[in-house]
Amino acid sequence: MIVRARSSAGRACAVALAAALLATACGGGTAEPDATPVTTRASADSGAGGSTDPDDTGTPAAAPAPSDTAAPPAAGDPDVDEDLGDAVEDGDAAPPPAPADSGETASFETVPTAPETSEGDAPAEPSADTAEVSEPPPNVYDDPRGGIFAEFQRGFDRDHPFGSLDAFCLPHDPPAEQRRATDAGIGADSITLVHMRTQIEELVGAGLAVDVGDPTDMFDTLTRIVNERCGGVWGRQIDLRLVEVSALGGGGVDIDTLRNAACIEATENHDGVIVMNATTFAGTAQLCITEEHDSVLIGHEALPAEYLRRGGGRLFTTATTVEEIFGALAKYVTDNGALEGRRVGVVAPNTPGEAEAVEGGLVTTLQALGVDVRVFDVLDCAGTSFCVGGMAESVQRLIEEDVDVLFPTLNAVSLPGYINEMVTQGFEPGDVQIYNSDFNSQGNEVVADLILTFGGAAAGELYDGSVLLVTTDQGRFRDPAWEPPAFSEMCMREYRENSPLGEDYDPRDVVGTNKYGILALVCSVYRVALRAIYDAGPNPGRADIVAAMENLGPVDLPFMLPASLGPGKWSMGDSLQPVTFRYPCPSEGLGTKNNICLVASDYSEVRVKVN
Repeated sequence: MIVRARSSAGRACAVALAAALLATACGGGTAEPDATPVTTRASADSGAGGSTDPDDTGTPAAAPAPSDTAAPPAAGDPDVDEDLGDAVEDGDAAPPPAPADSGETASFETVPTAPETSEGDAPAEPSADTAEVSEPPPNVYDDPRGGIFAEFQRGFDRDHPFGSLDAFCLPHDPPAEQRRATDAGIGADSITLVHMRTQIEELVGAGLAVDVGDPTDMFDTLTRIVNERCGGVWGRQIDLRLVEVSALGGGGVDIDTLRNAACIEATENHDGVIVMNATTFAGTAQLCITEEHDSVLIGHEALPAEYLRRGGGRLFTTATTVEEIFGALAKYVTDNGALEGRRVGVVAPNTPGEAEAVEGGLVTTLQALGVDVRVFDVLDCAGTSFCVGGMAESVQRLIEEDVDVLFPTLNAVSLPGYINEMVTQGFEPGDVQIYNSDFNSQGNEVVADLILTFGGAAAGELYDGSVLLVTTDQGRFRDPAWEPPAFSEMCMREYRENSPLGEDYDPRDVVGTNKYGILALVCSVYRVALRAIYDAGPNPGRADIVAAMENLGPVDLPFMLPASLGPGKWSMGDSLQPVTFRYPCPSEGLGTKNNICLVASDYSEVRVKVN
């Protein structure tokens, strides 16, 4: 059964958005919540924009220009610090990640995709023991990328009713024992799940995002497949409820309040056992679902480790923690001395929990590595998604401190305004090298494209050459030899054949759409939930499902990159790789609508978690 409900608090209008756009303070595809400001390093007294007159700001000091190809610093340097842990042997699978319940930053190490041999040498003959170990288990997917990717696939049970790469689910016999109601939202014949849908059309209509298709129909279609083809889970039907919430906020109510109202609807009104999101759901409402209520939330954004701890094993993300990705980014750019003698600036939003995570994960790590961090500014978001308070003053500080390397960790609707402010105050291409990450969705081409949408060509030229460390496989499709991942293709086939819309999305179509990617994400999040429900047994309570979720081991993500769940490990992403923002896109005819692209690194630069 599929029940649709709309949050009464999710009707906020976006009338004020036009004024914000005119102030060049916004642009992006993923709105983030904001609340009470933390102490800011830059003054927020100037209001939305501050002075943008270059005569009032001086001229930025010149900095070494990045190379024409904007090559990222080399990864996998043999002089890697000891705090990365033991190096992984060439060609070996990454060891399972350490539990994350301590909140400590995990280490990422560069691991080649296949063992190397000297030119002209024949591969060594495996020993009997090696041959026995390398024998693939039954029904294993032979990943054509080899190396760590092939080893990762060995951990899956592809005969699991919710683990196949041939179908979204497989029919399975109902349990021998009689089903019974066990907990809130878990009846004898049904279990209640919630699709938490952010109203992304608000962003699309305002020019802040691209069309992502119909996530509601995606979830509904997969639900029908489970219930009608596969008999539910252990014979228990999925009762899917829909809760919708504004993407922008407004009408005098901040976005975090709106999301918390949606939390109440999902947990108290619907008794949702698991809440699933594929269109952004952030801020304290995540804790409303998992800490204040006894429900699971599965999302897809980098989260503060504190949030995961407070979620008590019920908050999960397909990405990694903010601290992990920032710690890895700091180590990545210092491995080969790329920041030696450079003057660094870091800018963060005062979105709840984010500035603290940026400071703890990035700033502190950089300083511990001997980097000269001259500026750390926290912009005031004033309870909205648009973090513009203190923006002009922050850019002025970059000039005053001769900053030539910048880490702008702002959200998608704020970064274009910051880059544009840099242009206004006189920064030119080559004055500053920019580094970023997946945090606040900046590692997504749809979001990165907004640098041009709201900053124009000058902003794109300034941002050109920015290097980002990301958890996904952005830009890989531009390689003529690239083939869509088997998991994503299975999801597309199932949706095409079972949805009343009859949609068939092109995995290479990035101009004005992200439908294929969102479908794969919906499919991934839903499969994680269903595997946990199945593994919890025929008559599970909520605690049983949480325990099963923590012990899923390897999980399927859209790009089939290493990812897993384990006790105390609630962030799934186990790999990171560098990409480079290029404007104009060097692949003719394959750029986004503004002709930017994220150029993927070679798979040899994939970094995986190590103990």
